[in-house]
Amino acid sequence: MIYIVAFIAAILILVFFHELGHFLVARWAGVRVLTFSIGFGPKLCSFKDRLGTEYQLAAIPIGGYVRMLGEDEFAEQPRSEDAAAAFCNAHPSRKVAIAAAGPFASLLLGFIIFYIVLVSGTRELDPFLGTISPDSPAHVAGLRTGEEVLQVDQVEVSSWQAINLALAERLGDSGEIAILTNRSSYSIPIHAWLSKESEPDMLSALGIAPQFRAHIAEIVDGSAAEQAGLRVGDHISQIDGSPVANWQEVVATIRANAERALLLQVDREDETVQLSLVPRLITDSEGESYGQAGIRPQIGRFVRYGPLEAIPAAFDRTVNLIVISADSIVKIVTGEVHSSNLGGPIRIAEYAGDLASLGLEPFLMLLAALTIALGLINLLPIPMLDGGHVVFGIIEGITRKPIPMKVQAIGLRVGLFIVGFIMLFALYNDISRLVSQ
Repeated sequence: MIYIVAFIAAILILVFFHELGHFLVARWAGVRVLTFSIGFGPKLCSFKDRLGTEYQLAAIPIGGYVRMLGEDEFAEQPRSEDAAAAFCNAHPSRKVAIAAAGPFASLLLGFIIFYIVLVSGTRELDPFLGTISPDSPAHVAGLRTGEEVLQVDQVEVSSWQAINLALAERLGDSGEIAILTNRSSYSIPIHAWLSKESEPDMLSALGIAPQFRAHIAEIVDGSAAEQAGLRVGDHISQIDGSPVANWQEVVATIRANAERALLLQVDREDETVQLSLVPRLITDSEGESYGQAGIRPQIGRFVRYGPLEAIPAAFDRTVNLIVISADSIVKIVTGEVHSSNLGGPIRIAEYAGDLASLGLEPFLMLLAALTIALGLINLLPIPMLDGGHVVFGIIEGITRKPIPMKVQAIGLRVGLFIVGFIMLFALYNDISRLVSQ
């Protein structure tokens, strides 16, 4: 159920903002809006305002539209007294503005989401390297556990989220990935990197993983950790006299020492304390036995921006995601990235449900990615999309002649075919992935 609810919520939010952009600029341009619809098909409910615009919620929540007077051959044609309010009679610059307003609103929504997340506060995982897989590209290049990543391809990174974004730009590329750490600089050669992967796992492909610091965020009631005297906020610095580099080492040591006393050195605020922990013996359903302490790690650091400093930070994140999304679209079209990465409604529903179950912030980050992708896709110069209308408006402005309705009708049919093919292909990818699981 959470998949359905999250999917519908995501679509309604994205469509509303996109169509709101068209609606507001059409009203500003003096063009009469006949219908503002969220969804397609039979209308579930509707009402009209004093200007005659009908606002409706339709039965199929996978899109929406703003229908204007004199917009195309299928729209209600204007009477002579309404000619000034018709889209077909608007100045070309206003036609371009109306068409571009939807994609712009989608991109603006991405910025707003990032701003809200940054002002509310977010967790960022520090860019320290955890496990390096033996004989992996990262291991061969010389990278080692514990190093702090400072730059990827000359782009400064301060979190693993930033590392992932920087690596995403290299999908399908050939050459080298340059990584600068606090210890040295490295180059990892790549060739058509992950271009044939339907769901590329960039970190696994390089052989690297994040390092989780040995900070305790949660202690299970009645656990061995509680009995030992551990507290939330403690940092485990040593076990049996050996320094601890990361959380993975803590887990490995505890699992390997069930019912054996471990001497922990813990940094607690301004003091260092010694504690004895005896992990409990646990046997899982498959018969495997291991030690368990009942502690969970602190994932990253909590970062909250002020209302003013969040503006440039949100802008930077929006621009970065626009660049990456546009690059991904181009690479899918040119074949540099596998076409199976193009997902449809089923994949969106899965992602929305999974991330919604993890909390509000992951769901909002998915919304930001989807709304930016929606804005960019609608800017493609395909007649049925907003980008096609922008092209028509520019041509009309240059030639100073309206594009004949027959030409627009042909373009609409061609655009409908292209968009329909893309949607069916995305749905085919979704179904193929489900069948292969």
